Amino acid sequence: MTAKRQDLLNMLCDLSDLSALVTGSENIENFLQRTVLLVSGHLETPVCSIYLYDETADELVLKATVGLNPEAVDRVRMGSGQGLVGTVMASSQPVCEGHASQSPRFRYFPETDELLYESFLAVPIRKGVVKIGVLVVQHTEPDYFDTTDITALKATAAQLAAVLENARLLMDLQRMCSIPQKLACNQSFIKGQRAAGGFAFGRARVWGKSHVRLIAGPDASESGGMADFRRAVRQTAEQLDTLQRRCAERLPESASLIFAAHFMMLKDPKFIDRMVEKIESGSPATRAVRDVAGRYIQLFTDSPHAYIREKVSDIEDLAGRLMSNLVPLADDQNGNSGGKVVIARELYPSELLKLAAESVAGIVLANGGVTSHVAIISRSLKIPMVVVQCPELMHLDEGTPVLIDGDVGNVFVDPDKTVIDRYDARNQARRQVPVTAEPQPAGPTRTLDGTRIHLLANINLLAELPLAEQMGAAGIGLYRTEFPFLIRPSFPSETEQYLVYRKVVESMTGKPVVFRTLDIGGEKTLSYADAETEPNPELGLRSIRFTLAYRDIFEQQVRAILRAAAGSRTPAIMFPLISSVDDFRKARQVVTDCLDQLRAEGLEHHDHPAIGMMVELPAVVESMAEFAAEADFFAIGTNDFVQYMLGVDRSNKRVADYYRPEHPSVLRAVNRVVQVAIEHKKPISICGEMAHDETMVPFLLGIGMRRLSIDPQFMPGVRTCITGLTIDACQAYAGELLAAGSVSAVQEILSRQPNLAA
Repeated sequence: MTAKRQDLLNMLCDLSDLSALVTGSENIENFLQRTVLLVSGHLETPVCSIYLYDETADELVLKATVGLNPEAVDRVRMGSGQGLVGTVMASSQPVCEGHASQSPRFRYFPETDELLYESFLAVPIRKGVVKIGVLVVQHTEPDYFDTTDITALKATAAQLAAVLENARLLMDLQRMCSIPQKLACNQSFIKGQRAAGGFAFGRARVWGKSHVRLIAGPDASESGGMADFRRAVRQTAEQLDTLQRRCAERLPESASLIFAAHFMMLKDPKFIDRMVEKIESGSPATRAVRDVAGRYIQLFTDSPHAYIREKVSDIEDLAGRLMSNLVPLADDQNGNSGGKVVIARELYPSELLKLAAESVAGIVLANGGVTSHVAIISRSLKIPMVVVQCPELMHLDEGTPVLIDGDVGNVFVDPDKTVIDRYDARNQARRQVPVTAEPQPAGPTRTLDGTRIHLLANINLLAELPLAEQMGAAGIGLYRTEFPFLIRPSFPSETEQYLVYRKVVESMTGKPVVFRTLDIGGEKTLSYADAETEPNPELGLRSIRFTLAYRDIFEQQVRAILRAAAGSRTPAIMFPLISSVDDFRKARQVVTDCLDQLRAEGLEHHDHPAIGMMVELPAVVESMAEFAAEADFFAIGTNDFVQYMLGVDRSNKRVADYYRPEHPSVLRAVNRVVQVAIEHKKPISICGEMAHDETMVPFLLGIGMRRLSIDPQFMPGVRTCITGLTIDACQAYAGELLAAGSVSAVQEILSRQPNLAA
């Protein structure tokens, strides 16, 4: 072993000069192969392999080997945590097995021919927190590797990390560059996350790619004269007018302003007249559009203001429409999204509305993240949406057939007829028997032993009001007033807000309506607000902090709510993200001041609204008694409450397992809040995902919750759940859950599915 250890030291010295290994390699694959040969020789092992982490697929891929079947390269893939190699990746710790095939973690890949090799040693390759891959050596002799080998292989992996990281990135880039041809020719299945349910099948439109190609692509046509240009401008204006009317019909909140920027540019003499001047000077109309639009795009892109930079997409869209009217293209090549599946990195709510106006079939977000408000709007508009971590989709050829299943999060690129027929049959069956076809009972919802439970609706957009009524909602427990702000290109005026809020009040015909004041910031950003970028927006100037900082915006909204509630019996105003009694008092004073203003102005309004607050921050739990002396009512927002209680970003898949609504601390905190509210005789409701989770409903009833505010589509299931429960059984069940001291203990109780009807 002495000679072996000396050789290991020699290997470390040799690897310290990696430049020779890199420069002497013909390509990346050759470099990886030379690396495994070097490590294998120094460790005197017949097998050495390098697995690199494919971040897009969340898999380890065999990229180079000596000793195993070379045909296994690029074919052997495993998820993090699968097999011995995957275990190394998941744990970030070495794994050394003297009899690998006997390990319960062993996973055999027949294409590798590795059963001969009993000794197994693997170490993670990392650079800081960045996962790069796994370095593996194997030997036929059992128990061949010792602690010296582990130390040496770890040091080797550390030295290789930087170079292998670059190799992995370059190989990813090569794969991305080749992805259009691969995706265009071969059927591909991508597993993603559901964002909005439904099924869609259509030709792909890559968001931004169509118009950019029309404006600046190498195949852009050079044609058209003044008459053609005037006709294109007229056609574009007519098309935009049609889209704007459609948008207003589907979303009255938008007030037909989604395409305002387009119309303003069409009417801007500098924009249109510069194109006219170029045409009069001899330029083809298409070149004139490209040149002028390109200049505007550059000016807007260079702006230090985010709200101006966002307008780049408006210019691209308008110029693309002009170009497609000048040079008509095949349906799958023009910039229109009607009937197509749009693939985008990300979308602003206003962009989503434009797609809705064009009757887009479905949407795939390829960058792995979706802000909750975009998903909510998509669900409200009944546009199927799937989120995938697959940036390569942005290179997909325009017009490629794409099928998405928003119910489970599946995406099929160029699917075969079998897949299409299967989904089409399912979709036809769904249309014949709509899930929400049957109106729900209009009477009170009661438990098996007669206790009334108020099922209230969460509402984001006016389009959801008919469904809330159809589902038998007892009122609106949460109207998210930020959505009319999010879907517009500018701040709505007091009058515009009043018109929207009045429709909400009138739709409820005397039932309670709770208006939550503007909850923006964090992931819900207003591009036109031009707010400063914050290092941690979830803990920054959001919700009530934003409105208190911009009192004029706050007052306009409160005045609009008070005016809209005139004549209503039970309107309520609720403040989000309150952290102290002082904040609550400041916000309540704004309402008082607005009431004084409206009285002085002689405007009709509601004079005594209930004023309450969301419970979303842990700070509120210890001060509930003080809050109960101030607020008229409470609503626990479980999504943010869990996030802040546990310090975990619920939208971050890397820490998703830490987001646990069933955490004992969460359950106990919710219980404490409810008990204080009951003690002070203050109404309390709960909203968020916990409120419609049928495994948690018995717990909520057991601790005394009698108001659940949920999205309308969940009402039938929750109502059925409630009518099969008794309060006594729920109280005993809640006591058992509150006594559990760990997440696993709570989960074990929840998994029993006890009979709570007695």
